[in-house]
Amino acid sequence: MEAQLFLRHGNAVFDATPILTDGVEWSASVLGRAGKLRFSVVRDGVVNFTEGDEAILLADGETLFSGWVMTKERSSEQVISVTAYDQMFYLARNRGTYVYQNKTAAELVRMVAADFGLQTGEISDSGWKIPQRIEEGETLIDILLSALEISGKATGREFFLFDRAGKLTVKERRELAVQAVLRCDGGISDYWYKTDISRDTFNTVRLYHAGRKETERLAMEAERAEQVGKWGRLQYYRHVPYALNGAQLREMAEGILTEKCRVKKELTLENINGDVMLFAGNSVWVDIPDLAEISLQGMALIESCTHIFRDGEHRTRMDMRIEEG
Repeated sequence: MEAQLFLRHGNAVFDATPILTDGVEWSASVLGRAGKLRFSVVRDGVVNFTEGDEAILLADGETLFSGWVMTKERSSEQVISVTAYDQMFYLARNRGTYVYQNKTAAELVRMVAADFGLQTGEISDSGWKIPQRIEEGETLIDILLSALEISGKATGREFFLFDRAGKLTVKERRELAVQAVLRCDGGISDYWYKTDISRDTFNTVRLYHAGRKETERLAMEAERAEQVGKWGRLQYYRHVPYALNGAQLREMAEGILTEKCRVKKELTLENINGDVMLFAGNSVWVDIPDLAEISLQGMALIESCTHIFRDGEHRTRMDMRIEEG
């Protein structure tokens, strides 16, 4: 499959496909990270582009990525290595303060996008209004992801925010399920499975009321004794508002343990015959017998996806979420 790369400089649009040196790599995620396009071109004196110019990737006539050139690095051989990011970059790069009430997460996404001049596409609405929230000096992406997480917990649904072909998009997980099957005897050419308790695993939670160090007061403590005995103490520490009562603090602590007291499992799949229609956020059927201590057979979520177009070939690398059974 041949991909096409276009660069827009002012009113001029250049087809940069003929001067690509080593293909194109496009990565996207539903974990709050910006979509990224990486490529290298030979400086030919014709294709002209600078930082802030638009980069567009197409495959089979469909726009996969639309973003802006952020970094350029030129070698002595006059090869320019480029990295471009989509609109999620601006949500991660900028901070703001928002005080709002009785707004859905979808309404908040549209409001923030309008404030910062960002384009929006399809925005699925949970229909649930967040009663009141104050976000002070936070990154825009954290503000929006918090709203989506709150809405998800209230409705029992999961929503993803990402950039799709140059437009901020919000979709419910079930809207993104596709009829695709990945098996070792077909769609999977290789896989890597990793278990980890070193980075994002906690078996003890301590919540403190904020204050000066000498007056800081423990508000709530909870632990999973069995896991403390197995793994040693892995403590989660957070400041909490004074307004929370004991029941709310207990609920928060138990919620953190439910989410964080586990072995983190990571599965990466590589598909040598890349499917251009598989994106981060899609749920697909995965069938891998005898995968370590589990046998994976069922729907799995693509949390991040990298499409690599090189020499007429298309490979896909996918990081999958393994649901706890």
